[in-house]
Amino acid sequence: MIARTAAFEPGAELQRGAELLVKHWVLAIPTAVASLLFAVIVIFSVLSVIASTVLGGATGGHIGTGLGFGTGVLVALALIFAGMVAIYVAQAMVIAAAPGVYEDRPPDLGAAFAVTLRRLPDLFVALVATFALALIPAILCFVLIGFPLLLVLGYFLMYVPAAVVVGNEGGIEALSTSFRLTTQHLSESIIGWLGLIAALIAGYIANSIAIHLPLINLLAAFAIGGFTHAYAALITVRFYLALRNAPPPLALQQFAPPPPPIGGPPSISP
Repeated sequence: MIARTAAFEPGAELQRGAELLVKHWVLAIPTAVASLLFAVIVIFSVLSVIASTVLGGATGGHIGTGLGFGTGVLVALALIFAGMVAIYVAQAMVIAAAPGVYEDRPPDLGAAFAVTLRRLPDLFVALVATFALALIPAILCFVLIGFPLLLVLGYFLMYVPAAVVVGNEGGIEALSTSFRLTTQHLSESIIGWLGLIAALIAGYIANSIAIHLPLINLLAAFAIGGFTHAYAALITVRFYLALRNAPPPLALQQFAPPPPPIGGPPSISP
């Protein structure tokens, strides 16, 4: 069990996570496979929308074009959602194996897979709740304000998968735990979140550069996507385990109710 001590330094933990992932690169295999699958799904989805639109126009004119385009978009969204779920489950595997890696043991992907299968129902509940909370911000992305709202929501929910997989919490309970940790331990969580966002943005930029190169784009998705998503999982586990049993900062402790008297409430004599 990883305990939070005075030596816990969020900035240093970001670097340590990258070093551990390079040392135990096998840990990134699940997220690498899921990232490759997602890249294939995106390419297939784009081709599917184009093909259905052209076929609809050839058989039904303008109405057929609209129907073909709409059908292609719906199929593409369903496939992309499936790809996102695959990455989510792959990250859960990394999360399950991460505590052992931080204790200097080699990653056991078999045991991690078994843990992930056992926690799938609660992971699914947490995923559905997350999508429900993100629905309105996602719609508001059409007017730009949704993007910062999604970032803020992602910050508050950053510990949800770790709470489900490592903390054995229910899906809804994990949302509450993540909100508590991110609000009580603001500075540590913000540093961790910024580190995750920086890694994911760097990976996105690298993938965007390679996306137009056949085969190279798939290799980039496998290597870069696998590393960045595994890194995100490692960091969230480390911060979650360090902060979940830590006392809140002194500034928040003054608002906590006083403990009950040791001897119980005073008796009232008649």
